Amino acid sequence: MPEIFAEPRLSKAAPALAAHLDRVRRRQCGVALRTGIAMALTALLTWLAIEMPLDWLLALPFAARAALLLGGVGVATALAWRFGIRHWLHRPDDDRVALAIERALPQFRSRFIASVQLSRGQNAEAPDDARDSVSRSLVNALIEETAEIAADAPFDDAVKTDTLRRWARIAAAGTLLAGALWFTGGRASWPLFRRALLMNVPVPRKTMIVAFTGARVIAIGDDLRIEATVAGVVPKSGKLIVEPANGRRQEFSFDPTPAEPVRFSRTLQSVQENFRYRIELGDNRTDTATVRARQRPAISAIAYDQQWPAYTKLPPMRRQQGNLKLLAGSKLVARLTATAPLRSATMRLTGAEPTTVIRSTPLVANEAGEWIGSAEIPAKDVAGVTFLLTDPEGVESRAMAVHRIEIVPDTAPTIRILLPARREELLTRNATLLLGFEAKDDFGVARVLLHYAVNWTEGAPHNTLELDLGGEQPKVLARRFEWKIARLTPAPAENDTMDFWLEARDANDVTGPGIVIMPEHWQARIVTDEEKRADLANRLNDTLQSLDAVRQSQQDLATRLGDLIREKPAAP
Repeated sequence: MPEIFAEPRLSKAAPALAAHLDRVRRRQCGVALRTGIAMALTALLTWLAIEMPLDWLLALPFAARAALLLGGVGVATALAWRFGIRHWLHRPDDDRVALAIERALPQFRSRFIASVQLSRGQNAEAPDDARDSVSRSLVNALIEETAEIAADAPFDDAVKTDTLRRWARIAAAGTLLAGALWFTGGRASWPLFRRALLMNVPVPRKTMIVAFTGARVIAIGDDLRIEATVAGVVPKSGKLIVEPANGRRQEFSFDPTPAEPVRFSRTLQSVQENFRYRIELGDNRTDTATVRARQRPAISAIAYDQQWPAYTKLPPMRRQQGNLKLLAGSKLVARLTATAPLRSATMRLTGAEPTTVIRSTPLVANEAGEWIGSAEIPAKDVAGVTFLLTDPEGVESRAMAVHRIEIVPDTAPTIRILLPARREELLTRNATLLLGFEAKDDFGVARVLLHYAVNWTEGAPHNTLELDLGGEQPKVLARRFEWKIARLTPAPAENDTMDFWLEARDANDVTGPGIVIMPEHWQARIVTDEEKRADLANRLNDTLQSLDAVRQSQQDLATRLGDLIREKPAAP
């Protein structure tokens, strides 16, 4: 070991004395170090002899075991330093060692310490007149005489070992006692030792509680099922000890479940307040656990907004809780404030049964403490909206109100042909058919398609023309289209019959589009010019006959009603 403090050294003229001093010094330091180690070992054994039985009896909590460990190791360290390590590091100088020799060996009669001090003076560098005050010959004679006495002196007697022997006997006895206790403890000794070192292992028992419910946070009024699983010796029953906040200690039987004999349980009905509990099974018991009962979070204020689909071009609309009639494809935006701080909030769209969740959307808190979120409304299956709130300790809301949602589907558009007036029209090959139609939709007509086929049969392919609406999407669309028959490819021949019908589509790009196709077909038969002229003559004749019928009906009405009468003048 390196020496911390410089020691006054002897003159080279007295090497024999220096050897004795070094021997005694080493023995002093060695005895002190072994004494400190024996004391520290005794302190550690005492700590284990106290801590391990107490832990086995009381199942000490972590804090208590930590305090005992700190105390035991702290005392052992202090003893080792105070009586051993410090003396080893801070070795005594020559004068102290020489004084100890003089006290233990009276035969020197102060010669040893005098030789040490006078020998050191011979090394001083001083003028000759200064050294004349000390007789060199006398000093040498004293050193030689001291060396002769030291040759047969028992220097080991200069170091007292009574304290070392006493503590060694105590440490040996403590070690034997600790070994006996360890042997008596059997398989429990190693786990108890590990627990003394603050390792997370259970207290060794015949009945081992493998797991239990532990600390919980529940909502006021909830039932709490407390369970424990055991191994080793399985008892027939146990005890559940409950200590409510008011201090009334209660005991309940804690019985195994019929299906699993190693699992014990007890249900506490409708918990209303905080309490502590522990479980005793066989020769073992659990740590005391705490159950805290909290109010469930609830909604203090809520507001709904409907965001219409973009294709409707409508601004958002505030909705009341009792009037959630929503267009399919809309977004329902909710803003709510809770009665307590929340960890999370979720909006749930439910089906016909309130317990059936169709879609869940998490809400996000803003700086004002509101929780905001939105959910898209599908075309079907959704019948209501509710919320699930969770406070910072995991307590959830329950049986919250379900606000009824009525989904309003986006109906398909309607379309009808205004021109030609007759369902069957005669056309020549070079004719132009004036096609007039009207289409309607709640939010706008986006496309109109003209379908046609020559000599059409059920299931046969057909041709399609998309009519140009000029980029408009009006709710009511009335247009005319000049359909030039000659431009059709291939051009229809005489006596061919063309079927044609219309299709309308709305702008719904969320749940649609809504499509309507006319179930009835209009027809145009290709005829010669003569047949067309004859048709026009017949139609003119039909028109004249209808006009004559109207004139005749007016005359008959006048005849039946008689002469025209006037208002009677007032009496004078």
